[in-house]
Amino acid sequence: MHQRIKAWVKENRERMLEANRRLVAIDSQNLVPFGREKAVQLEVKRQLEELGFATDLFTPDEVEGIREHEAFLADGRVYADRPNVVGVWKGRGSGRSLLFSGHMDTVPLGEEPWTRDPFGGETADGKQYGLGIFDMKGGMSAAILAARCLREIGAELDGDLLIESVVDEEFGGANGTLACRLRGYAADAAIIPEPTNLTVCPANQGGAYYRVWFEGASGRAYSGEALVDPVAAAARFIGVVGEYGRWRNARGDAPPGFEGQQLATIVQAVHAGDKRFDLGDRVPRTCYVDVWLQCWPGVEEGVLFEEFARFVRERMGAGDAGAAGNAGEAPTELRAALAPRFEKKMRFLPGTAVNGGHPIVPALLGAGRKVRGGGLRCAGAPFACDAFIFNRYSETPAVIFGPAGGNAHSADEFILIDEFFEMVGIFALTIAGWCGARIGGRSGKGGAS
Repeated sequence: MHQRIKAWVKENRERMLEANRRLVAIDSQNLVPFGREKAVQLEVKRQLEELGFATDLFTPDEVEGIREHEAFLADGRVYADRPNVVGVWKGRGSGRSLLFSGHMDTVPLGEEPWTRDPFGGETADGKQYGLGIFDMKGGMSAAILAARCLREIGAELDGDLLIESVVDEEFGGANGTLACRLRGYAADAAIIPEPTNLTVCPANQGGAYYRVWFEGASGRAYSGEALVDPVAAAARFIGVVGEYGRWRNARGDAPPGFEGQQLATIVQAVHAGDKRFDLGDRVPRTCYVDVWLQCWPGVEEGVLFEEFARFVRERMGAGDAGAAGNAGEAPTELRAALAPRFEKKMRFLPGTAVNGGHPIVPALLGAGRKVRGGGLRCAGAPFACDAFIFNRYSETPAVIFGPAGGNAHSADEFILIDEFFEMVGIFALTIAGWCGARIGGRSGKGGAS
Protein backbone atom coordinates (compact mmCIF):
# COMPACT_ATOMS: atom_id res chain seq x y z
CA MET A 1 0.00 0.00 0.00
CA HIS A 2 2.79 2.41 0.92
CA GLN A 3 4.57 1.95 -2.41
CA ARG A 4 1.37 2.47 -4.40
CA ILE A 5 0.62 5.67 -2.51
CA LYS A 6 4.20 6.87 -2.92
CA ALA A 7 4.07 6.27 -6.66
CA TRP A 8 0.72 8.06 -7.01
CA VAL A 9 2.03 11.13 -5.18
CA LYS A 10 5.15 11.22 -7.35
CA GLU A 11 3.15 10.92 -10.57
CA ASN A 12 0.54 13.55 -9.67
CA ARG A 13 2.55 16.48 -8.37
CA GLU A 14 1.33 19.07 -10.87
CA ARG A 15 -2.20 17.75 -10.59
CA MET A 16 -2.11 18.32 -6.84
CA LEU A 17 -0.87 21.89 -7.24
CA GLU A 18 -3.69 22.51 -9.70
CA ALA A 19 -6.18 21.20 -7.14
CA ASN A 20 -4.88 23.81 -4.70
CA ARG A 21 -5.21 26.51 -7.35
CA ARG A 22 -8.85 25.67 -7.92
CA LEU A 23 -9.66 26.27 -4.27
CA VAL A 24 -7.45 29.35 -3.87
CA ALA A 25 -8.93 30.94 -7.00
CA ILE A 26 -12.37 31.14 -5.38
CA ASP A 27 -12.85 34.14 -3.10
CA SER A 28 -14.21 32.87 0.23
CA GLN A 29 -13.44 35.76 2.56
CA ASN A 30 -15.20 35.90 5.91
CA LEU A 31 -16.56 39.45 6.19
CA VAL A 32 -18.33 39.17 9.52
CA PRO A 33 -21.32 38.99 9.79
CA PHE A 34 -21.42 37.83 6.17
CA GLY A 35 -19.21 35.46 4.17
CA ARG A 36 -18.42 34.44 0.59
CA GLU A 37 -17.97 30.69 1.04
CA LYS A 38 -20.75 29.34 -1.17
CA ALA A 39 -18.83 29.06 -4.45
CA VAL A 40 -15.85 27.27 -2.92
CA GLN A 41 -18.13 24.94 -0.98
CA LEU A 42 -19.87 23.94 -4.20
CA GLU A 43 -16.45 23.20 -5.68
CA VAL A 44 -15.60 20.99 -2.68
CA LYS A 45 -18.95 19.23 -3.10
CA ARG A 46 -18.19 18.64 -6.79
CA GLN A 47 -14.79 17.18 -6.00
CA LEU A 48 -16.15 14.85 -3.33
CA GLU A 49 -18.97 13.61 -5.54
CA GLU A 50 -16.46 12.99 -8.34
CA LEU A 51 -14.72 10.62 -5.93
CA GLY A 52 -17.93 8.79 -5.11
CA PHE A 53 -18.68 10.44 -1.76
CA ALA A 54 -22.31 10.89 -0.76
CA THR A 55 -22.65 14.58 0.11
CA ASP A 56 -24.80 16.73 2.34
CA LEU A 57 -25.09 20.50 1.83
CA PHE A 58 -26.68 22.60 4.59
CA THR A 59 -26.33 25.95 6.30
CA PRO A 60 -25.51 26.00 10.03
CA ASP A 61 -28.79 27.67 10.95
CA GLU A 62 -30.75 24.85 9.28
CA VAL A 63 -29.61 22.38 11.92
CA GLU A 64 -32.21 21.65 14.56
CA GLY A 65 -31.31 22.82 18.04
CA ILE A 66 -28.19 24.75 17.11
CA ARG A 67 -29.39 28.11 18.43
CA GLU A 68 -30.23 26.57 21.79
CA HIS A 69 -26.84 24.85 22.14
CA GLU A 70 -24.48 26.29 24.73
CA ALA A 71 -21.63 26.49 22.18
CA PHE A 72 -23.66 28.43 19.58
CA LEU A 73 -22.21 31.89 18.94
CA ALA A 74 -25.18 34.26 18.78
CA ASP A 75 -23.54 37.48 17.63
CA GLY A 76 -25.63 38.22 14.55
CA ARG A 77 -23.76 36.21 11.93
CA VAL A 78 -25.72 35.64 8.73
CA TYR A 79 -25.66 32.17 7.13
CA ALA A 80 -27.65 32.71 3.95
CA ASP A 81 -25.68 31.19 1.04
CA ARG A 82 -23.00 29.90 3.43
CA PRO A 83 -23.39 26.10 3.35
CA ASN A 84 -21.37 23.41 5.03
CA VAL A 85 -20.61 20.37 2.90
CA VAL A 86 -19.99 16.87 4.28
CA GLY A 87 -18.90 13.93 2.19
CA VAL A 88 -19.07 10.27 3.28
CA TRP A 89 -17.20 7.37 1.70
CA LYS A 90 -18.96 4.39 3.23
CA GLY A 91 -16.76 1.49 4.15
CA ARG A 92 -17.61 -2.19 4.43
CA GLY A 93 -18.68 -1.65 8.03
CA SER A 94 -15.87 -3.57 9.71
CA GLY A 95 -13.30 -0.82 10.32
CA ARG A 96 -12.77 2.36 12.27
CA SER A 97 -14.12 5.64 10.92
CA LEU A 98 -12.06 8.79 10.32
CA LEU A 99 -13.20 12.36 9.77
CA PHE A 100 -11.27 15.30 8.27
CA SER A 101 -12.71 18.66 9.28
CA GLY A 102 -11.65 22.09 8.11
CA HIS A 103 -12.89 25.49 7.07
CA MET A 104 -13.01 27.19 3.68
CA ASP A 105 -13.47 30.76 4.88
CA THR A 106 -10.42 32.99 4.88
CA VAL A 107 -9.63 36.21 6.67
CA PRO A 108 -10.27 39.37 4.60
CA LEU A 109 -7.63 40.27 2.05
CA GLY A 110 -7.06 43.63 3.72
CA GLU A 111 -4.90 46.50 2.51
CA GLU A 112 -1.45 44.96 2.96
CA PRO A 113 0.16 44.63 -0.51
CA TRP A 114 0.89 41.18 -1.92
CA THR A 115 3.76 40.46 -4.29
CA ARG A 116 1.83 37.44 -5.63
CA ASP A 117 -1.73 37.12 -6.87
CA PRO A 118 -3.69 36.19 -3.71
CA PHE A 119 -6.11 34.16 -5.82
CA GLY A 120 -3.57 32.74 -8.25
CA GLY A 121 -1.98 29.76 -6.52
CA GLU A 122 1.37 30.79 -8.01
CA THR A 123 4.45 28.64 -7.38
CA ALA A 124 8.03 29.84 -6.94
CA ASP A 125 11.08 28.72 -4.98
CA GLY A 126 9.41 25.66 -3.52
CA LYS A 127 6.33 27.56 -2.32
CA GLN A 128 2.74 27.90 -3.47
CA TYR A 129 1.01 31.17 -2.66
CA GLY A 130 -2.59 32.21 -2.08
CA LEU A 131 -5.04 33.69 0.37
CA GLY A 132 -5.99 30.91 2.77
CA ILE A 133 -3.70 28.28 1.24
CA PHE A 134 -1.91 27.79 4.57
CA ASP A 135 -4.96 28.47 6.75
CA MET A 136 -6.48 26.19 5.64
CA LYS A 137 -7.39 25.41 2.04
CA GLY A 138 -4.12 23.52 1.55
CA GLY A 139 -4.87 21.17 4.44
CA MET A 140 -8.37 20.44 3.19
CA SER A 141 -7.11 19.98 -0.36
CA ALA A 142 -4.61 17.43 0.98
CA ALA A 143 -7.40 15.43 2.63
CA ILE A 144 -9.41 15.34 -0.61
CA LEU A 145 -6.31 14.43 -2.60
CA ALA A 146 -5.51 11.61 -0.18
CA ALA A 147 -8.99 10.21 -0.83
CA ARG A 148 -8.42 10.62 -4.58
CA CYS A 149 -5.13 8.76 -4.28
CA LEU A 150 -6.81 5.82 -2.56
CA ARG A 151 -9.65 5.75 -5.06
CA GLU A 152 -7.32 5.80 -8.04
CA ILE A 153 -5.06 3.03 -6.77
CA GLY A 154 -8.19 0.89 -6.33
CA ALA A 155 -8.46 0.89 -2.54
CA GLU A 156 -11.63 -0.08 -0.70
CA LEU A 157 -12.17 0.84 2.95
CA ASP A 158 -13.46 -1.24 5.83
CA GLY A 159 -14.38 1.86 7.86
CA ASP A 160 -16.09 5.10 6.81
CA LEU A 161 -14.15 8.16 5.67
CA LEU A 162 -15.78 11.56 6.18
CA ILE A 163 -14.54 14.89 4.86
CA GLU A 164 -16.36 18.00 6.04
CA SER A 165 -15.75 21.56 4.88
CA VAL A 166 -17.31 24.16 7.16
CA VAL A 167 -18.04 27.88 6.93
CA ASP A 168 -17.39 30.70 9.39
CA GLU A 169 -14.46 29.41 11.42
CA GLU A 170 -12.43 32.60 11.34
CA PHE A 171 -13.06 35.26 13.99
CA GLY A 172 -14.11 32.61 16.50
CA GLY A 173 -17.08 31.41 14.45
CA ALA A 174 -17.13 27.62 14.97
CA ASN A 175 -20.89 27.50 14.34
CA GLY A 176 -20.21 25.60 11.12
CA THR A 177 -18.26 22.95 13.01
CA LEU A 178 -20.91 22.78 15.72
CA ALA A 179 -23.61 22.33 13.05
CA CYS A 180 -21.89 19.22 11.71
CA ARG A 181 -21.76 17.68 15.18
CA LEU A 182 -25.44 18.38 15.78
CA ARG A 183 -26.25 17.06 12.29
CA GLY A 184 -25.00 13.71 13.54
CA TYR A 185 -21.63 13.40 11.80
CA ALA A 186 -19.24 11.53 14.06
CA ALA A 187 -16.25 9.22 13.78
CA ASP A 188 -13.79 7.27 15.88
CA ALA A 189 -11.29 10.11 15.37
CA ALA A 190 -11.01 13.45 13.59
CA ILE A 191 -8.06 15.22 12.01
CA ILE A 192 -8.19 19.01 11.66
CA PRO A 193 -5.69 20.10 8.96
CA GLU A 194 -4.89 23.52 10.45
CA PRO A 195 -1.36 24.77 9.65
CA THR A 196 0.84 22.96 12.19
CA ASN A 197 3.99 22.74 10.03
CA LEU A 198 3.69 18.95 9.93
CA THR A 199 3.53 18.65 13.72
CA VAL A 200 0.99 16.23 15.17
CA CYS A 201 -0.90 18.19 17.82
CA PRO A 202 -3.04 16.26 20.32
CA ALA A 203 -3.67 19.56 22.16
CA ASN A 204 -3.85 23.25 21.34
CA GLN A 205 -3.74 26.61 23.07
CA GLY A 206 -6.87 28.68 23.60
CA GLY A 207 -7.44 32.37 23.13
CA ALA A 208 -9.55 35.44 23.92
CA TYR A 209 -10.04 38.79 22.18
CA TYR A 210 -10.77 41.99 24.12
CA ARG A 211 -11.19 45.62 23.16
CA VAL A 212 -10.01 47.99 25.90
CA TRP A 213 -11.50 51.48 25.81
CA PHE A 214 -10.08 54.72 27.24
CA GLU A 215 -12.23 57.82 27.44
CA GLY A 216 -10.93 61.38 27.64
CA ALA A 217 -12.16 64.94 27.24
CA SER A 218 -11.92 66.07 23.62
CA GLY A 219 -11.32 69.36 21.86
CA ARG A 220 -8.64 72.06 21.70
CA ALA A 221 -7.77 74.10 24.79
CA TYR A 222 -8.22 77.54 23.21
CA SER A 223 -10.12 78.75 26.29
CA GLY A 224 -8.22 76.79 28.88
CA GLU A 225 -10.42 73.72 28.78
CA ALA A 226 -9.15 70.74 30.77
CA LEU A 227 -8.49 68.19 28.07
CA VAL A 228 -7.78 64.52 28.76
CA ASP A 229 -5.98 62.58 26.05
CA PRO A 230 -7.11 58.92 25.88
CA VAL A 231 -4.32 58.16 23.41
CA ALA A 232 -1.73 58.79 26.12
CA ALA A 233 -3.56 56.33 28.36
CA ALA A 234 -3.68 53.81 25.52
CA ALA A 235 0.06 54.21 24.95
CA ARG A 236 0.67 53.50 28.60
CA PHE A 237 -1.64 50.48 28.35
CA ILE A 238 0.24 49.06 25.36
CA GLY A 239 3.39 49.05 27.46
CA VAL A 240 1.50 47.20 30.20
CA VAL A 241 0.32 44.59 27.66
CA GLY A 242 3.98 43.91 26.87
CA GLU A 243 4.75 43.57 30.57
CA TYR A 244 1.87 41.14 30.98
CA GLY A 245 3.11 38.99 28.13
CA ARG A 246 6.60 38.80 29.58
CA TRP A 247 5.28 38.14 33.08
CA ARG A 248 3.03 35.25 32.10
CA ASN A 249 5.68 33.57 29.93
CA ALA A 250 8.23 33.84 32.74
CA ARG A 251 6.05 31.72 35.03
CA GLY A 252 7.19 28.49 33.40
CA ASP A 253 3.79 26.82 33.76
CA ALA A 254 3.55 25.27 30.29
CA PRO A 255 1.77 21.90 30.50
CA PRO A 256 3.31 18.72 29.04
CA GLY A 257 3.56 18.89 25.27
CA PHE A 258 3.95 22.68 25.25
CA GLU A 259 7.50 22.86 26.59
CA GLY A 260 9.39 25.79 25.12
CA GLN A 261 6.28 27.48 23.76
CA GLN A 262 5.19 31.04 24.50
CA LEU A 263 1.69 32.35 25.11
CA ALA A 264 0.94 35.05 22.56
CA THR A 265 -0.11 38.43 23.96
CA ILE A 266 -0.70 40.64 20.93
CA VAL A 267 -1.90 44.17 20.30
CA GLN A 268 -3.98 43.72 17.13
CA ALA A 269 -5.51 47.16 16.54
CA VAL A 270 -5.40 50.71 17.89
CA HIS A 271 -7.84 53.45 16.98
CA ALA A 272 -8.63 56.99 18.04
CA GLY A 273 -10.36 59.87 16.31
CA ASP A 274 -13.05 60.04 13.65
CA LYS A 275 -12.56 57.41 10.93
CA ARG A 276 -14.44 59.54 8.39
CA PHE A 277 -11.71 62.19 8.19
CA ASP A 278 -8.14 61.85 7.01
CA LEU A 279 -6.81 64.53 9.36
CA GLY A 280 -7.43 64.94 13.07
CA ASP A 281 -8.00 68.39 14.51
CA ARG A 282 -8.64 67.73 18.19
CA VAL A 283 -7.80 65.55 21.14
CA PRO A 284 -10.05 62.53 20.52
CA ARG A 285 -12.74 61.59 22.99
CA THR A 286 -12.00 57.86 22.95
CA CYS A 287 -9.23 55.43 22.04
CA TYR A 288 -9.41 51.67 21.98
CA VAL A 289 -6.80 48.93 21.82
CA ASP A 290 -7.61 45.38 20.68
CA VAL A 291 -5.70 42.63 22.46
CA TRP A 292 -5.45 38.90 21.73
CA LEU A 293 -4.49 36.66 24.67
CA GLN A 294 -3.68 32.97 24.40
CA CYS A 295 -3.83 30.45 27.22
CA TRP A 296 -3.00 26.86 28.00
CA PRO A 297 -5.57 24.05 27.77
CA GLY A 298 -7.65 23.87 30.92
CA VAL A 299 -7.63 27.63 31.56
CA GLU A 300 -11.16 29.01 31.57
CA GLU A 301 -12.10 32.43 30.24
CA GLY A 302 -13.05 33.94 33.59
CA VAL A 303 -9.68 33.08 35.09
CA LEU A 304 -7.80 34.49 32.09
CA PHE A 305 -9.81 37.72 32.01
CA GLU A 306 -9.60 38.41 35.75
CA GLU A 307 -5.84 37.87 35.73
CA PHE A 308 -5.40 40.23 32.78
CA ALA A 309 -7.76 42.93 34.06
CA ARG A 310 -6.20 42.88 37.52
CA PHE A 311 -2.70 43.12 36.07
CA VAL A 312 -3.73 46.08 33.89
CA ARG A 313 -5.41 48.01 36.68
CA GLU A 314 -2.50 47.51 39.03
CA ARG A 315 0.14 48.54 36.48
CA MET A 316 -1.85 51.51 35.18
CA GLY A 317 -2.01 52.94 38.68
CA ALA A 318 -5.75 53.37 38.56
CA GLY A 319 -6.32 51.91 41.98
CA ASP A 320 -4.18 54.45 43.88
CA ALA A 321 -5.53 57.52 42.12
CA GLY A 322 -9.11 56.30 42.42
CA ALA A 323 -8.76 55.58 46.15
CA ALA A 324 -7.30 59.03 46.79
CA GLY A 325 -10.22 60.65 45.02
CA ASN A 326 -7.84 63.02 43.23
CA ALA A 327 -8.58 62.04 39.65
CA GLY A 328 -8.84 65.67 38.65
CA GLU A 329 -5.29 66.30 39.83
CA ALA A 330 -3.78 63.25 38.17
CA PRO A 331 -1.73 63.48 34.94
CA THR A 332 -3.93 63.45 31.89
CA GLU A 333 -2.92 59.95 30.79
CA LEU A 334 -3.66 58.59 34.28
CA ARG A 335 -7.03 60.32 34.45
CA ALA A 336 -8.06 58.63 31.21
CA ALA A 337 -6.71 55.33 32.51
CA LEU A 338 -8.67 55.36 35.75
CA ALA A 339 -11.51 53.28 34.37
CA PRO A 340 -10.54 51.32 31.26
CA ARG A 341 -13.57 49.56 29.86
CA PHE A 342 -13.11 45.96 28.72
CA GLU A 343 -15.27 44.70 25.86
CA LYS A 344 -15.32 41.08 24.74
CA LYS A 345 -14.97 41.10 20.94
CA MET A 346 -15.01 37.42 20.09
CA ARG A 347 -16.04 34.11 21.62
CA PHE A 348 -13.51 32.53 23.95
CA LEU A 349 -11.74 29.63 22.26
CA PRO A 350 -10.72 27.18 24.98
CA GLY A 351 -7.60 25.11 24.56
CA THR A 352 -8.38 21.40 24.59
CA ALA A 353 -6.69 18.04 24.18
CA VAL A 354 -7.59 14.48 23.24
CA ASN A 355 -7.33 11.88 25.95
CA GLY A 356 -3.77 10.78 26.47
CA GLY A 357 -2.73 7.79 24.42
CA HIS A 358 -5.51 8.01 21.85
CA PRO A 359 -4.52 5.71 18.95
CA ILE A 360 -5.00 8.36 16.24
CA VAL A 361 -1.77 10.02 17.43
CA PRO A 362 0.51 6.99 16.87
CA ALA A 363 -1.39 6.30 13.63
CA LEU A 364 -0.34 9.69 12.25
CA LEU A 365 3.18 9.40 13.64
CA GLY A 366 3.58 5.93 12.12
CA ALA A 367 2.46 7.16 8.70
CA GLY A 368 4.87 10.06 9.05
CA ARG A 369 7.81 7.74 9.69
CA LYS A 370 7.10 5.91 6.43
CA VAL A 371 6.91 9.11 4.38
CA ARG A 372 9.54 11.32 6.06
CA GLY A 373 12.94 10.03 7.04
CA GLY A 374 12.97 11.97 10.29
CA GLY A 375 9.33 11.32 11.10
CA LEU A 376 7.02 13.93 12.59
CA ARG A 377 7.12 16.08 15.70
CA CYS A 378 4.40 15.77 18.31
CA ALA A 379 3.57 18.84 20.40
CA GLY A 380 0.75 21.15 21.38
CA ALA A 381 -0.47 23.54 18.71
CA PRO A 382 0.55 27.14 19.50
CA PHE A 383 -2.79 28.58 18.38
CA ALA A 384 -6.51 28.48 19.08
CA CYS A 385 -9.03 26.93 16.68
CA ASP A 386 -12.35 25.07 16.60
CA ALA A 387 -10.95 21.77 17.95
CA PHE A 388 -12.78 22.48 21.21
CA ILE A 389 -16.12 21.82 19.48
CA PHE A 390 -15.03 18.21 18.98
CA ASN A 391 -13.24 17.68 22.26
CA ARG A 392 -15.80 19.40 24.50
CA TYR A 393 -19.10 18.90 22.76
CA SER A 394 -18.90 15.63 20.85
CA GLU A 395 -17.85 12.01 21.14
CA THR A 396 -15.30 12.44 18.34
CA PRO A 397 -11.77 13.21 19.59
CA ALA A 398 -9.81 15.57 17.33
CA VAL A 399 -6.10 16.04 16.70
CA ILE A 400 -4.60 18.83 14.61
CA PHE A 401 -2.14 18.15 11.80
CA GLY A 402 -1.59 20.28 8.73
CA PRO A 403 0.76 21.82 6.18
CA ALA A 404 4.08 23.59 6.49
CA GLY A 405 4.26 27.16 5.29
CA GLY A 406 3.98 30.71 6.53
CA ASN A 407 2.34 34.13 6.56
CA ALA A 408 -1.04 32.95 7.83
CA HIS A 409 -3.49 35.88 7.95
CA SER A 410 -0.96 38.02 6.10
CA ALA A 411 0.29 38.99 2.65
CA ASP A 412 2.02 36.34 0.51
CA GLU A 413 0.60 33.43 2.50
CA PHE A 414 2.19 30.18 1.31
CA ILE A 415 2.68 26.46 1.79
CA LEU A 416 5.89 24.52 1.22
CA ILE A 417 5.32 22.34 -1.84
CA ASP A 418 7.48 19.31 -1.07
CA GLU A 419 6.08 19.10 2.45
CA PHE A 420 2.57 19.38 1.01
CA PHE A 421 3.18 16.33 -1.16
CA GLU A 422 4.47 14.48 1.89
CA MET A 423 1.34 15.43 3.80
CA VAL A 424 -0.91 13.98 1.09
CA GLY A 425 1.01 10.71 1.41
CA ILE A 426 0.75 10.81 5.22
CA PHE A 427 -3.00 11.40 5.03
CA ALA A 428 -3.46 8.56 2.53
CA LEU A 429 -1.42 6.14 4.66
CA THR A 430 -3.27 7.20 7.81
CA ILE A 431 -6.64 6.59 6.17
CA ALA A 432 -5.48 3.24 4.85
CA GLY A 433 -4.18 2.09 8.22
CA TRP A 434 -6.96 3.53 10.36
CA CYS A 435 -9.96 2.64 8.21
CA GLY A 436 -8.51 -0.57 6.82
CA ALA A 437 -7.82 -0.17 3.10
CA ARG A 438 -7.87 -3.16 0.77
CA ILE A 439 -6.73 -3.53 -2.80
CA GLY A 440 -7.90 -6.65 -4.60
CA GLY A 441 -8.87 -8.28 -1.30
CA ARG A 442 -5.52 -7.52 0.38
CA SER A 443 -5.50 -5.37 3.50
CA GLY A 444 -3.42 -2.19 3.56
CA LYS A 445 -3.01 -2.20 7.35
CA GLY A 446 0.33 -3.93 7.41
CA GLY A 447 2.49 -1.40 5.61
CA ALA A 448 4.02 -1.41 2.14
CA SER A 449 2.66 -3.62 -0.60
